[in-house]
Amino acid sequence: MALYVNTNTSSLNAQRMMANSTNSLDTSYKRLASGLRINSAKDDAAGLQISDRLTSQVNGLNQGNRNAQDGISMAQTAEGAMDEMVSMYQRIRTLALQSANGTNSSEDRTALQQEVDSLCAEIDRISKDTTFGGSDQRLLTGEKSAKVTSGALAAAAADAAVNRTSAKVDFQVGADSSQTISITLGLESGTGNDKTNLGFSVADVALSKNLGLTKYFDADAAAVPGTEETPAVEAKGGDRFLKQGATAANVSFDISSAKTAQNTLSHIDDFIAAIDGKRAELGAVQNRLESTIRNQSNVAENVSAARSRIRDTDFASETAAMTQQNIIQQASQSILSQANQRPQVALSLLG
Repeated sequence: MALYVNTNTSSLNAQRMMANSTNSLDTSYKRLASGLRINSAKDDAAGLQISDRLTSQVNGLNQGNRNAQDGISMAQTAEGAMDEMVSMYQRIRTLALQSANGTNSSEDRTALQQEVDSLCAEIDRISKDTTFGGSDQRLLTGEKSAKVTSGALAAAAADAAVNRTSAKVDFQVGADSSQTISITLGLESGTGNDKTNLGFSVADVALSKNLGLTKYFDADAAAVPGTEETPAVEAKGGDRFLKQGATAANVSFDISSAKTAQNTLSHIDDFIAAIDGKRAELGAVQNRLESTIRNQSNVAENVSAARSRIRDTDFASETAAMTQQNIIQQASQSILSQANQRPQVALSLLG
């Protein structure tokens, strides 16, 4: 075998092997220290892209669940306000029953009417002032409100003083675009292009049930008995059971006479049913959102596990690799030391 002094091939080979083992050892140290198998694109370019897509999905699912929780809170706030409205409608119904009794005097009915007016005013206030997360997020105002026009109710332009509820509220519950669950916070009146989204005031509920017509309103009180609009047997009040309050938007039930109290009893269940119908919708949406949270939590768990298998460090195998590279590095150091001594053999030949 030839002996060279200027080029120590054995030393160069040992240096290369030691450099390789050192780089491998650095990679093992980095993976064990960070807990990640992929710390940069060079570790696994394809795996990095896949794991980043999975990370986006996991983050989206987790945020979607938080959005769904906020949606449940909003629905619960609206439903709680409606629950109190129903309680007041039930009280109004009880007062109407009391007023319809023939034992009451006009003074008695006046006192009963005052309580009904107060309850209706409170229903209107709840409809206007129920908010979620601040005064800019009103829940029960609808896009428009009913106003008294020509002795009947009609939807009027939105009140600029009230930040009205949009017809539909979308909850972004999924991890990707357009994965939403929607609810309608309002009562609908009309059909097709004439459909209007109303709030939950007494006037709004009446209009949504088509009970804001002249024959139900106090404008027909002066109708001539015996006419088609007001038959003689119903001259006192006719079908009337609503009356205008202090403002054009403030409407109350009329129980000032036995006849109007009976008319109120004939229709107030429609008001209760309208509110309870919307409460049922909100309850169904809450159940749906809870189901969505459970489903997405399960999906997020499985996607996180898939991402972990791609990106996370397997400590058992990486520790074994570190031990192996440590041994190789130490052996390379020993061999390099011996390889560096080989050219000294040439001195013995010269001696």
